[in-house]
Amino acid sequence: MAEFLVAKVVFQLTNLLVQEAAFLRGVRDQVEWVKTQLQLLQVFLKDAESRRRRGDERVEIWIRQMSGVAYEIEDVIGTIKYMGERRHQRRGFMGTMSRYSHKPRELITLHEIGGKLEKIKEKIRGFSESRATYGIANLGKSSAVDQSGQSLRESSPHSDDDDIDVIGFENDKKELMCRLLDRNEKARCVISIVGMGGLGKTTLASKVYNDPAIKEHFDTSAWVSVSQSYRVIELAKDVMKKVMGIKKKKETTTGITEEDLEQMGEEEVREKLRDFLRDRKYLVVMDDVWSVDVWGQMYPFFPNGNNGSRILLTTREMEVANRARSSFPPYKLHTLDGTQSLELLCRKAFPLKQDVPADMKELAKRLAKRCGGLPLALVALGGLLSGKDSTYDAWWSVAQSMNWEDGPDGKKCFNILGLSYNDLPYLLKPCFLYIAAFPEDSIISASKLVRLWVAEGFIPEEQRRTMEETARVWLDNLVQRCMIQVVERSKAGGQVKSIRIHDLLREFGQSEARRDGFLQICSSDNMAVSIWSHRAAFHNRINDEVAVSSPHLRTLLGFNLILTNGRRFLNGLNLLRVLDLEGTRDLKELPKQIGSMIHLRYLGLRNTSLKRLPSSIRHLLNLQTLDVSGTYIYWLPKSFWKIRTLRHVYINLYMFLSAPIGGDHKNLQTLQIEESEFGLDAMDIVHLRGIRFIKKLVTTPSFTMEEIHKAVDRMFEESLEKALKQMDNLVSLSLILLERIIPGDVLFAQTPNLYQLRSLTLWGRLSLKQQQQCPDSSQFPPNLTKLVLIHSEFEQDPMPVLDKLPNLRLLQLNAYAYKGKSMSCSSTRGFPQLQQLVLFGVHSLEEWRVKAGAMPSLTHLTIAKCEKLKMLPEGLQHVTTLRELDLRDMSYEFNKRVRNEDAYKVRHIPSIHFDLPNEIEFM
Repeated sequence: MAEFLVAKVVFQLTNLLVQEAAFLRGVRDQVEWVKTQLQLLQVFLKDAESRRRRGDERVEIWIRQMSGVAYEIEDVIGTIKYMGERRHQRRGFMGTMSRYSHKPRELITLHEIGGKLEKIKEKIRGFSESRATYGIANLGKSSAVDQSGQSLRESSPHSDDDDIDVIGFENDKKELMCRLLDRNEKARCVISIVGMGGLGKTTLASKVYNDPAIKEHFDTSAWVSVSQSYRVIELAKDVMKKVMGIKKKKETTTGITEEDLEQMGEEEVREKLRDFLRDRKYLVVMDDVWSVDVWGQMYPFFPNGNNGSRILLTTREMEVANRARSSFPPYKLHTLDGTQSLELLCRKAFPLKQDVPADMKELAKRLAKRCGGLPLALVALGGLLSGKDSTYDAWWSVAQSMNWEDGPDGKKCFNILGLSYNDLPYLLKPCFLYIAAFPEDSIISASKLVRLWVAEGFIPEEQRRTMEETARVWLDNLVQRCMIQVVERSKAGGQVKSIRIHDLLREFGQSEARRDGFLQICSSDNMAVSIWSHRAAFHNRINDEVAVSSPHLRTLLGFNLILTNGRRFLNGLNLLRVLDLEGTRDLKELPKQIGSMIHLRYLGLRNTSLKRLPSSIRHLLNLQTLDVSGTYIYWLPKSFWKIRTLRHVYINLYMFLSAPIGGDHKNLQTLQIEESEFGLDAMDIVHLRGIRFIKKLVTTPSFTMEEIHKAVDRMFEESLEKALKQMDNLVSLSLILLERIIPGDVLFAQTPNLYQLRSLTLWGRLSLKQQQQCPDSSQFPPNLTKLVLIHSEFEQDPMPVLDKLPNLRLLQLNAYAYKGKSMSCSSTRGFPQLQQLVLFGVHSLEEWRVKAGAMPSLTHLTIAKCEKLKMLPEGLQHVTTLRELDLRDMSYEFNKRVRNEDAYKVRHIPSIHFDLPNEIEFM
């Protein structure tokens, strides 16, 4: 990690000497000296890291002190760049003068910087002297300079995501299937899979759970992850949500929404869940159960009927399985034998399915045997070997460097994981360790992770692609090396959408991060007395005193936080680069002191109760991401848009109107404007009169809500037109305005200029001169790959226009996007690149025609809630690329026809999924 930190600081110092030459007068020589000395020390870090891994504690201290100085230098660099940006924002005569002279405040800052640099120089001299004392050698060119052999390879987006194939588990799966499908055992039964970490319990359970025979046998099912930290009520609500299909703001057949569920107490959840499951045959998987108390606390939620319902547990503890007292004995999962181990290792080491070279077979057997039959260890080692040359010497080198000492349970696996981690390019190591901050078993958004990596400074700038694109390549590299698991890929293009990390890899990452002072995990049952690392992830609760006493903290990540003092816990954290408090309860206000966090790059406040932002956020001149989606904020300071570093902004309509976009925004890639859930209608007139931009919109003292809405629509049209002219590098634009009008003529008049735009989401009725008609294809952004239209209310068929978009890969028409009865894809080569098509809630659609040769690249088709659609189009049988057909909530007649007289149209499709909650007739 020190290698990464020092290399990053040297790179930043190099840029600083060029970009801030005028400001550095007086301290330039000191900056040059620090840069030169760090470059000299870089070449010794590889030897130091190697000796630390062998247990040299003196070298570990030396490395930790080096890392600390690198952080100090980074703070100095950040201060200098901030002062330079403030200088840039001055206008007129003062701006001209500032290029040649310093203001008194800047002179004071320079003096302070000079003092800090002198202290840093003393520490660096100490490192150089102690290096000789410790005998740290120069092992040659540092990997910071030369990474030959450790290049970041771009992996195929369609690589195999199955991290542990069920090799050797065929019989295990058959036995578990027999237990689950046993028609002689009518009582509700608990079936337990027991085994040590890394054996593949979860993977085996997943294979069984997703088997078509299981899906057909049970009326309803749910998968919940229990883990070491759990709350019974939350587990029960998770089961209830999944078996009943409860979704946000969407009533099920039982009339329950997610919001209703959140308000329920334990007794009400137990009563409603039991009532729902009483007459149904259900399967519930409780994955990764650690505590013997879990089943005792959960069984009252499940009715014990005589219809063959099942509970499937996975656990490391035999006592957990014994406590369940099932008629079936616990199913013990064993390690793989030599043949199975070799097969799994080779499958991962040679992902292209080529055979093991004859001269390496014996060595491969020895490597596989030493993994102790642990599937996770075999997968990790196979991923490591896949990145090496397929030569005997390369594999022998790996075998020689491994620590093969036996240890309890996963110790051997830990050693192998450590080897895979050490083999990562030094630039990838902090990216991997960062993932360990997320809670156990959590599904991590790839887009959010990428934004966090960029904000942390892990990703270097390159000329040929954005930092976000580089981060995506690195994410794929971690997947390819089997260090993380893919949960979901986009069906159009195969890009990773979400990931998770295996428990053992997460534990390893946390251990390594603690040792490096990189990251510290603070949970409610393990709250640290003090934070000594530079990053902290708080799970569930945050200790106010801990945060206040950690002024060196650079990252604060909150997960499911409950605050006791919403303002105090941020005081004094002026070095923060990342502050993510998504979903924090009772967070209604941020302190004014947040404006002192001049290094802040990421401010994540999504789904909190915040009602306002302090005006001091205009001072955050390094800010890259602002995410306040799902909050109650309705105001932004106008000077906010003077922040030139903005890359990703998620705000609501009222914030956008209060501070229209202006200035230089060449870095802005993502803009999402949503109509806040509370809406103007939820406010009383007295409150509205107090909102600044509302007072400017209406002139009459006794305005009505109708006047306000008209004025808002008018102002949004003007503001959007101005904004679109200043966002040449925008990649993603989302206007989520629910029932409000989207000014289509203004929008589509500007979009051809948005050459970089790839994703466009429009939720709201489009206002166009040619009413209810889709704009001409030439008006769409030329490189658009994703288009989502919701409530557009087109009356004319949009397909003849949309099928001419040359690069479109994903098209979604949702919820009254089109109000006509007939739709036609009539162009022979229409939609040349389209891979995924979703028709959801096109309620009036009765007939859909597809001409032979249309949609030649389509792989995934989803049709949902199109209740009047009579049949699948005849031309669908000619779309030979189609791999998956997903039919949801369609009429009984439609589904029956697909399965019978229209079967010839879909016979070539490998996967066809019907989803009807009450489709008992088809069972």
